[in-house]
Amino acid sequence: MKLFKLFYLFIIIAFLSSELAYSQCGCLGGAAVGGLTPIGGTANVGLLREDYFRASLFYSYAYGDKFFSGDEPATKDIEQQYRNVSHYSTHFSSLLLGYGITENLTLEVELGYFPQKLQDYGTKDETGSGLSHASFYGKYNLYNSIVNELEFTIGAGLKLPLDIQKENIPQHVKASTGAYGVSFQAFLHKGFKANDIHLFLINRTDYNFENKNEYQYGSTINTSFYITKGILKSLTGILEIRNEIRMKDKFKSEYQEDAGMFTGGYFFHFAPQLNYTIGQFNFSVLFDYPIFQYYYGHQLGNNYSIGLNVSWLTKF
Repeated sequence: MKLFKLFYLFIIIAFLSSELAYSQCGCLGGAAVGGLTPIGGTANVGLLREDYFRASLFYSYAYGDKFFSGDEPATKDIEQQYRNVSHYSTHFSSLLLGYGITENLTLEVELGYFPQKLQDYGTKDETGSGLSHASFYGKYNLYNSIVNELEFTIGAGLKLPLDIQKENIPQHVKASTGAYGVSFQAFLHKGFKANDIHLFLINRTDYNFENKNEYQYGSTINTSFYITKGILKSLTGILEIRNEIRMKDKFKSEYQEDAGMFTGGYFFHFAPQLNYTIGQFNFSVLFDYPIFQYYYGHQLGNNYSIGLNVSWLTKF
């Protein structure tokens, strides 16, 4: 009973916090960087057993200083303010809490936070930081076979903006999109216990609504294929190949190509990971490298990302 009270209190606080979501900046600006969806590994996507509770803390760092036009390398264009960024870096963290209501239903709450988003314009840096969003998810199992080691789960959720930053900074440097959103998920798992190998196919689609500045971030579709293999008793190796599709952003319901602001593209990433288990804790580290990037127009790209994840699983 205490757990449910804390869980509901957390949800109420997050909803009240969303009332603070606003933006006083009418400027757009800043480089739109594709291929930056934070991925926390396979440990945070499956169902939880009934009465099990999971808490995960995730951190990632991303950096980019290379420009692209389509899939070809390009040079920086100082004549366009949106292309006048020398490099960018982001520090992102999230707290994910999950609880198994039944064997087939899991509820999750996520808080996102940017300690720093930075874009270097040469003569000055534009930086932003603060809470990003609060998300609420429900996941339901449609098929589960212990004999065949097969699981198929779907999920959906609502994302609430938590932008309370007042500085007059560019749109793409802000910690939050400033907009509500919805998410849809699908999770397929096939195990081969005798060989200590597991295969995962995970899809997540995010749709963003328009914010108060009449800016709308493009929808994203992420599909990841994972293969995991036990190396030692407590050490697991994970290989991920991910495809990310990002639609073009809109301002006042129109694309911004005429203003020299290009957004969107599609990308393939390769992300090796290691997971170490100690009792109820899991420690994961990942390196995310884009093996192919295609941008709609001239844009600043992603060089690499690194991530750390700590998870705690227990039964109440």
